[in-house]
Amino acid sequence: MTTIDDVIIPVDAPVSVTRRRVWPRVLVGFLLGLVLGLALAIGALVAWDAGYEGRVLSGVDVGGVDVSGMTRDEAVAALGAAFGGSRDGRVVVDTAVGAVSVAYHATARPADIEAMADAALQAGRTGTPAERAVAQVRLALSRTSIEPRVTFHDDALAASITTALARLDRPAIDSRVTVDADGVHATPAVPGRTFDAVTVAAAATSVVSGADAPPTVQVEAPMTVVEPAHGGQEALDTQAAIKRMTSKVVVTLGKKKWTIKAKTVRGWIDIQVAADGSSRPVVDQAAVAKALKKVGKAVKRAPVSAKYLKTRGGRIVGVVAATDGRKIDTTATAAAIAAAIEERASGTKVEKVKVKTIALAPKLATAVALKKGPQMFKLGSWKTWFPISDRNHFGANIWLPAKFIDGKVLMPGQRFEWWSAIGPVTSGRGFGMGGFIAGDHTDPTGAMGGGMCSSSTTLFNAALRAGLQMGARSNHKYYIYRYPLGLDATVSKTRGGGGQTMSFTNDMKHPIVIRSFRYRSGGRGWVRYEIWGIPDGRKVSLSKPSVSNVRKAVTRTEYVSTLRKGRREQIEFPANGMDVAVTRTVRSSGGRVLHRDTYRTHYVLWNGLIQIGR
Repeated sequence: MTTIDDVIIPVDAPVSVTRRRVWPRVLVGFLLGLVLGLALAIGALVAWDAGYEGRVLSGVDVGGVDVSGMTRDEAVAALGAAFGGSRDGRVVVDTAVGAVSVAYHATARPADIEAMADAALQAGRTGTPAERAVAQVRLALSRTSIEPRVTFHDDALAASITTALARLDRPAIDSRVTVDADGVHATPAVPGRTFDAVTVAAAATSVVSGADAPPTVQVEAPMTVVEPAHGGQEALDTQAAIKRMTSKVVVTLGKKKWTIKAKTVRGWIDIQVAADGSSRPVVDQAAVAKALKKVGKAVKRAPVSAKYLKTRGGRIVGVVAATDGRKIDTTATAAAIAAAIEERASGTKVEKVKVKTIALAPKLATAVALKKGPQMFKLGSWKTWFPISDRNHFGANIWLPAKFIDGKVLMPGQRFEWWSAIGPVTSGRGFGMGGFIAGDHTDPTGAMGGGMCSSSTTLFNAALRAGLQMGARSNHKYYIYRYPLGLDATVSKTRGGGGQTMSFTNDMKHPIVIRSFRYRSGGRGWVRYEIWGIPDGRKVSLSKPSVSNVRKAVTRTEYVSTLRKGRREQIEFPANGMDVAVTRTVRSSGGRVLHRDTYRTHYVLWNGLIQIGR
C-alpha cells in the first residue's frame, strides 16, 4: 500500500520548493512579549502602588524631612516636629537708642503642616496609570522634595514693626514761654526723632517670609532727627516782648489817675498758640475787666436831677441844673488797656490809658425843671478837710451844721447868721464834746460842738468868693494850717451869752441858696459849701495875704507821769505868730466897686508841746 509519503521523487527530476516567511511571526512574537512584559510591569507597579495605599510613596521628602512610607497622620507628626517652631523666632530691630523685638508669631507665621502632608501623599499619584507608573519609578530612582509651606502676612509684620518703633519715636518739642507770678520764663526747644518703619519692614520681610528663616533676624533702623518748628530764638523774642508788656499801667480820667502794678499786668498775659505752632503773647481782657472794679467805684458818679430851690414856704425861687452821671465802660476800657499793652510788645511805649465811660441821664433834666423856675448857677464855693477824731466828735460837730444849713434860701436883703441857722447845739441833736482853745492851751474835748469852726470857716470862704456882703467874722487865736491864711472864721458861745459868730447878707436882686456836701475817705473828712444864685455879673478878686511880724514857733518836750513810760503824745502843734492882711474887692458888671473889705488878722505865737511818759 502506498501513501503519499511513499512517493519517491526522482533525483534528477525538477523539484518545486515552497518557503514560509519568518519575520512577521517574530514581530508578532516580540509584540506579544512586550505587551506581556508591560502587563507584568504594570501589574507589578499596581501591586507596588497598592502596597503604598494610604502612605507616602518612597523617595518623597518635605523640606528635607523624609516621609516615605508614612501614613498621613505619621507625616503630620513628623512634619509638625520638624516645622512646628516656625513661629518661635523674632525680628530684632537695632536703633541708636536701643533695640526692639517683634516675635514671629506676631506675623501669623505658622507652618501649614496639613497642606504639606497632603502634598506628600499626592506626590506620584496624579495622571493615568502609566503616567503614575513612570512617576513612581522616577520617585524611587531620583527622589522628590516638596517645599515647606509657611503662612506669612507681611502687613502684620509691617504693623508690628511700626508699632514697636513708634514707642521709640519722640516728637520735637518747641520752645515755649510761660508767665507766672515769679516772672516770664522760656523753656528750651528739644529735637525729636523718628524711624523709617517701612524700609525696616521690607528688609525683615525678605528674610522672614521664607520657611528657612533663622530664629533671629536682625535689621538696622536708621534714626532721623526731627528739628523743632519753633526754636529758642523765637521763645527769647516772645519773652522779651512780654517783659516790655508787663510794666505798670496808669488809668486816667481827667486829673484823676489809678496805677495798676506791673505784677498785676503780668497776670493778664496769656500765650496764644496758633495752628502752625507759633505763639504770641495776648492780653486776657476778662482779667483786665476784673481788675477795674476799684477804678469803676472811683469813676462812678450818680446822676443828679435838676433841683428846685424853694423858700421855707415852698415857693420855687430857682433851679439847680441837673448833672449827668457816669459809670465806667468796663468792656471798652479793658479793650483799650489790652490794646495799649499789646502795642508794647513791638516796642511802643504806652503807659497811660483813658477810662471809657458811659453817661447816666438824671431822672429830672434841667430843661424840664426850668419850666417851673429860673436856672441858678454856682456863685462861690469852698472845701475844707479835717482829721476825723474825738476833737470834733468824729466829724459830727462839723458835718451836722452843714446838714442843717443845706438848702437854706436867702431872699434879697436877708441876713445869714451862724447860730440862728444851725439851731441848738445839743447832744440830743447829735453834737458832742470837741476841742477849743482855752486861754494858753488847747482842750481837745472841752466844748460841746467843739471843732465846728471847720464848717463856719468853709461857709465864710464860699460866701466871700460869691461876692456877698460880709458881716461878722473872728479869727482863731493861732493859725490852723488847714484854713486859708487870714480868712478863717471861728464861732463860739460862752455861758454868759457872749461868743463869736459869722454872718453875711444876700445883697443881690434874686434869692440865693446855700448847698452843702459832706464826705469822708479813711481817717479824713471833708465839708464843702456852695452858694447858688442868678449871676448879676459881679466879679470877686482876693489879694495875696500880706504877712508881717512873724514869730517862729518851737516845739518843746516835757516828761509826765500821766502817760505810760516811753509813750509820746503831741499835745500842742506849733504855729508861727504873725499878722496877716487880705483884701477882697467885689465889682459890678460895669466895674463899679460894690465891696472892698480888708481882713486884718493877728495870730499869736503858739509853741508845740510833746509829752513823754516817764
